[in-house]
Amino acid sequence: MIQLSLNDVACSGCIGKIKRKIKRYNGIEKVRILAGSGRIEIDYNEAIIETEEINSTIHKLVIRTFD
Repeated sequence: MIQLSLNDVACSGCIGKIKRKIKRYNGIEKVRILAGSGRIEIDYNEAIIETEEINSTIHKLVIRTFD
């Protein structure tokens, strides 16, 4: 499990979009938004996906959300 900060994403709707999209990736098991904290918690299978890949994916999703 990792927790990532989404401080650049203020809108709960945008955070919801990111949550729905990240859940589609292979190896992601569960995604929770930590309400009021600007953070997202991700349970994942380390044998399938690495932390660096999750961080990169989240960064890309944040950028796409605001394009």
